[in-house]
Amino acid sequence: MSFTSPESVREYLESIPKFQSKGSSAAKFGLSRFRNFCDVIGNPHKEFDSIHVGGTNGKGSTCNILASVLQKGGYKVGVYTSPHIITFNERFRINNDVISDEELLLFFNTYIDHIEKYKLTYFEISTAIAFWWFARSKIDIACVEVGLGGRLDATNIIEPEVSVITSISLDHTDILGDSITEIAREKGGIIKDQCPVVIGDLPKEAENEIIEIAEQKECPLFTIDDLNPEYIKSGRYRLTDNDTIIDISSNLTSPIQAKNIATAWQICSAIGDEYTITKEDFISGLKCVKTGFGRFERLVYGEQWYFDGGHNLEAVKALKGSVKTIGDIENATLVLSLMRDKIRKEVMTEFLEFKNIYYYPLDLERAATFDDIKQWLPKANPFPVSDEDRRKIMQDDFDSELVIFSGSFYFYETVRGWVSNFALNQ
Repeated sequence: MSFTSPESVREYLESIPKFQSKGSSAAKFGLSRFRNFCDVIGNPHKEFDSIHVGGTNGKGSTCNILASVLQKGGYKVGVYTSPHIITFNERFRINNDVISDEELLLFFNTYIDHIEKYKLTYFEISTAIAFWWFARSKIDIACVEVGLGGRLDATNIIEPEVSVITSISLDHTDILGDSITEIAREKGGIIKDQCPVVIGDLPKEAENEIIEIAEQKECPLFTIDDLNPEYIKSGRYRLTDNDTIIDISSNLTSPIQAKNIATAWQICSAIGDEYTITKEDFISGLKCVKTGFGRFERLVYGEQWYFDGGHNLEAVKALKGSVKTIGDIENATLVLSLMRDKIRKEVMTEFLEFKNIYYYPLDLERAATFDDIKQWLPKANPFPVSDEDRRKIMQDDFDSELVIFSGSFYFYETVRGWVSNFALNQ
């Protein structure tokens, strides 16, 4: 098989079952096949240093914050995150540049026979591309986000400088376990012997589990407990390290980012012997950090319309905290789209506080239907399917209203299309 264009690569990727549409049936848990594949292509993951970032929420933001800070420190930094929101290339970044279509074409034409031989999943292919491109580009260090869980995640073949657990809450319970402790054990599977561990704000039972794993593996442990991370107002945060107050200006807007900033600070402390990051580097890096699309993102100038991919209890509470910084939830409208496996009573109860609720089902096998949602959110109404009806409701009912589009990150591209069409017709 050969690839003649970027389009042929995209067509091949689209032919592979993806977790976003198929759920756990698209995954193959276990590292042996992927280790064997990486061995055949030269073990590129051994050619650069890395920081391994796991957790339920905050992984991608922490990676992006950390990458910006490391770049300010003068290092060449790779970032691997998932899922992508608009284009596959978004998953891979070195400093401010995403991978090119030409590099993707080269990877597939070079390794397609091995990809087929080892029957790599979509995520395994994605992870292999990251490792290959980072090694080929001779980066200094990579911020590598765990895809799902940790212990059996394809990224877990790396030997990082630091292992990070940002947060833990009930999510992917059909795969990771039904309790916080079980999920913590799976996510703690990224912790390596004598490798420094940084933990964010964890429930007590999760924190105890991670601390026990770290102690068993003789790992130095860093927490954010003593940093007193504070959200001052949109774009302003504060940490307190011993008696030193660190005031931070950033284009970040959400209160939850205070904890991600504190986590990044402790990661920099943990790698201080190898990578020197000054306080000035850290503050400068936060001024230009890019957290990616869909994280309490304002969608259009002149309207109070935001997108935030809140789809588990911790994320929805963080979303509501962000909403409260700009308005009243009781007066806000929610347009929701969720995967069926994300429906949990405690999550749906959090959504009930919104004044108006609309639901839009995505055309994916995993997507929840309106009937699935209606039993949990009785006041929900279907969001219009036709362009004309949708444009009318956005123009007449949503104009000057606080509207939150939320749920699955896979909803983002759809919402972006709606907003673009709305703007064109104004």
